[in-house]
Amino acid sequence: MLNVYINNWIFGKEKLKNIAKRVSKMGFDGIELVGEPSIYSPSQVNYLMEEYGLKVISICGMFPGPQKDDLRALCHPDKAEREKAIGYVKRCVDLAKGVKARSVLIVPSLVGRPAFFENKKTDLNRAAESIAQAAKYAENNNIILTIEPINRYEVGLVNSINDAIKLAKRVNNDALRTMGDTFHMQIEEIDGIPNAIRKAGKEWFQHLHIADNTRQAPGMGTMDWKEIIRALYDIKYEGGISLEPLPSGSSPYDAREGNIPQEIMDKELSFGLRYLKMQEKIVLGKL
Repeated sequence: MLNVYINNWIFGKEKLKNIAKRVSKMGFDGIELVGEPSIYSPSQVNYLMEEYGLKVISICGMFPGPQKDDLRALCHPDKAEREKAIGYVKRCVDLAKGVKARSVLIVPSLVGRPAFFENKKTDLNRAAESIAQAAKYAENNNIILTIEPINRYEVGLVNSINDAIKLAKRVNNDALRTMGDTFHMQIEEIDGIPNAIRKAGKEWFQHLHIADNTRQAPGMGTMDWKEIIRALYDIKYEGGISLEPLPSGSSPYDAREGNIPQEIMDKELSFGLRYLKMQEKIVLGKL
């Protein structure tokens, strides 16, 4: 059976202990930890995961757009800014190693900034150089970096799984792979989400964020989750499935600020997990 996790950035400022208690009760396998290394002690995280029977699957690197002072831009025209971003990814790798996670998510450009710093070619060149350094560090620490494609309305460089694979091939490091996010994939993958997964295959497709077409929990929109799950089984998928849905009317900014009521969030997450498990049983012929 596929392991299902929850990305804890959607809980905003909630303490990790409270999040662990909530998601364990719901039946999740673990957590994808928001990429803020300075706020976590690996030993404390490990203690909480053991206490609640959970696992950290990945570190969700955060690459905020121009509204933040810390840009973390791997494609920034200023070399000093690029080196800051590389240093940030390395700290996420250290955190991943410390909490026994398998991967760290990276975005080559800034989320919330679809415009280029200079132009696409130049920005991609700079991103590739930066990612090569980060990937070497990840390789030395036995951690996978997964490039997340994000839709064209939010980023400018890598929008599709194919874009991500091209960039990963250019860097040419076995520690660098790709991932998907169903919310973004519904916009960018012209052959559909299942076919994009199959085309990428087991080698390249190493992590998956999920939410329905409305960005709500699976089963609360119109996505065909049986076919998405079937595609994961077809490629003998080895990564984790990480939920990051938002209730109707909510935005990522609401979530990061902790403005979504607990009872609404928990109810929808529990529904989404049950729905996914039911769809998986149908795919496996167990229902």
